Amino acid sequence: MHQPESKNEEMETVIKVKDPDDTVLSQPQNESTVNKETNTYKRNDISSNKLSKKVFRSQESMFIELMEIGHVETVYNLFIAMFILYLSYNILDDYFVKGRITLASETFHKGFKNIYYAFVMWLILQLYTFGIYYPLKLWANIRNKLQHHEYLQLAWSAFWLLTYIISIGLFFYITAKVCLVYDIRYASSLALLLDATRLLMKQHAFVRVSCARVLSSGKTFAETIENVEKPNGKQTLDNNGDYLGIPPFRKYLYYLFAPTLLYRDNYPRTTHIRWKFVALRFMECLAFVFLFAIVFENQLRPILIDFGEKKITPELIVRTYFAILPPVVLMLLSFVFFLLHSWNNLTAELLKFADRRFHGDWWTSTNYFQFFRRWNTVVGDWLYEYIFRDFYMHINPSKAAATFALYIVSAIVHEYIISISLRLLFPVMTFLYIVGGMILVHVTTWIPKNIGNLNFCLCFLIGVTLSFGSYPIEYYAKENCPKEQYTSWSDLLIPHMWACRN
Repeated sequence: MHQPESKNEEMETVIKVKDPDDTVLSQPQNESTVNKETNTYKRNDISSNKLSKKVFRSQESMFIELMEIGHVETVYNLFIAMFILYLSYNILDDYFVKGRITLASETFHKGFKNIYYAFVMWLILQLYTFGIYYPLKLWANIRNKLQHHEYLQLAWSAFWLLTYIISIGLFFYITAKVCLVYDIRYASSLALLLDATRLLMKQHAFVRVSCARVLSSGKTFAETIENVEKPNGKQTLDNNGDYLGIPPFRKYLYYLFAPTLLYRDNYPRTTHIRWKFVALRFMECLAFVFLFAIVFENQLRPILIDFGEKKITPELIVRTYFAILPPVVLMLLSFVFFLLHSWNNLTAELLKFADRRFHGDWWTSTNYFQFFRRWNTVVGDWLYEYIFRDFYMHINPSKAAATFALYIVSAIVHEYIISISLRLLFPVMTFLYIVGGMILVHVTTWIPKNIGNLNFCLCFLIGVTLSFGSYPIEYYAKENCPKEQYTSWSDLLIPHMWACRN
């Protein structure tokens, strides 16, 4: 969740944004605005129970700002040097031991099995996401024609609401079914499911915002487009510069590719593309792919390859967890750097998207409440605005209940992605996320700040190893020690690492 710390500071700001048509809009706002670590929020009116709403602004990525400090740049260069030496070692080791240079080719081969099926499914999901704009247009137009028939209008909207809910379920189900039926494995499956989830979150954000505008303004899609094309087209904009009805398709199209999950009609834009910056971010993405594969094949896999062949004891489990801690943490941190820094900055630069705060300085957190707010602001902002905020305002005005709903949704989606990718029913992520996460959020706030960061780092390393390390352990236990049958619920729910103890 992302809430401003300063609640009483009143200031007048002028937010200048540039839309995809290069039209500069200047929007004065006499609202409470606060810059909290990585995000900017404005205070809503009393009717929204004083919940904040994010306002985008031009700002560089956290790592890019830190790189301006010479010492941090030296640390970055040190990591690059270590990566070059690590890669060189693996190349030489492959050449002298195996007689050929593999560069983790076995991991690539198994991880990207049937990638062409994943690509075709990804194209279908993209087309579907583009296409939802037109049913939304149809709903708005017919609803407007039924404005004098209240019950028909209500039935029409209820029908489309039910259709929308069913489509969300089918979106998840069909994507998972394709991964299972066509045996799309590991990396390909993970990439497909992650992007499917991203597309679904974007769809929901756009539908949620557009429907709210139609219901509040009564403007139809046709009326909005007709007025936009007129010389005085800005009459369809409200005081904040937002469209009163469904926005034009070009706005939706830009949003689908922008590195954000929150829909706005306009975002802060840069004036040009820095191609050298793009090249550096692309090289970082490429380096991550090889680093992740090599660490898995040469450091993690040798530890777990025979797990389950012998009797699994508590002593073996403890030794295994401590042994996999360094590679698991390295793989997770490199994935976070790749996704939240390299990839998002790459796409942001190509699209001239100016708000680059995709994460905060989560490594300085003194408790888990700070960590969850700073860890991944792209997903965190979506969860806050469309899960926490909507639950709080429309279902139950309890922050505790809204927070619990947020944790539930996040845990289920994480478990869905990991379970389908690895073909495992092993809900350790759900347990640790809901139970462990909520406990740590409250407990760690009591710890003094002078030792809070040390405690956070310790809990973070343990949590990462338990949550992300348990899945490869269970995977190899399943491979080496399969159960005699999978007919009952107990056969599916009991972990293989537990069943192999007997």
